[in-house]
Amino acid sequence: TMSQGAIFANMHSKVRDLTRWYLSLLKTVDPYSQVDVNGIRLNSIYWLVAHLTWAENMLILKATGGNPVDAPWLEHYRLGGDGTLHTHNPDLKAALKLLKEVHELSQAHLLTLPDEKMEQNNLIGFGFGGDNTNRMMIQHCIRHEAMHTGHLSWLCKIHRIESV
Repeated sequence: TMSQGAIFANMHSKVRDLTRWYLSLLKTVDPYSQVDVNGIRLNSIYWLVAHLTWAENMLILKATGGNPVDAPWLEHYRLGGDGTLHTHNPDLKAALKLLKEVHELSQAHLLTLPDEKMEQNNLIGFGFGGDNTNRMMIQHCIRHEAMHTGHLSWLCKIHRIESV
C-alpha cells in the first residue's frame, strides 16, 4: 500500500511531466513576451515558470515542513502577483533549473510524510473552504500546477505550435 505522500508525489510528477512537455514545445517563443487576447494580457512563459516554482516551494515545502529554497526574487511571483516580471530575475535557464530543484525537493519530502501528518494543519495557515490541512495544501499545489499547465497549452495554440 502506498502512502498518501507517495500517491501525491506520483500525481504531481505526472502533472510536471505535462508542464515540462508544454515548456519544451514553447522553446522557440520569447519567454518574456506577453500576448494580449481580447484586450487581456496573459502571463509570460517566464512568469508561469517563476510562479509555479514559488507555489510549490510555498504550498509543499514551506506549508508541510520541508526544506524550502531561499530565492527571495520568487516572492514577486506569489499569489496575487500582477503578472509583471521582476527586475532582478535569473535568466530562463536558471529559473527552469530552480523549478526542477524545488520539484525534486518537494517529491523527496512528500515521500517522507506519514499519512497522519496529512490531517494536521499546515504551517502557513492557508486553506480552502475552511480546510487548512497539509493534504489540502498538497492537493492544491497539484491542481494549481495543472491549471497553469493549461495556460502553457493556450500559449502553444496562440503561437500556432501544434500540441494535440
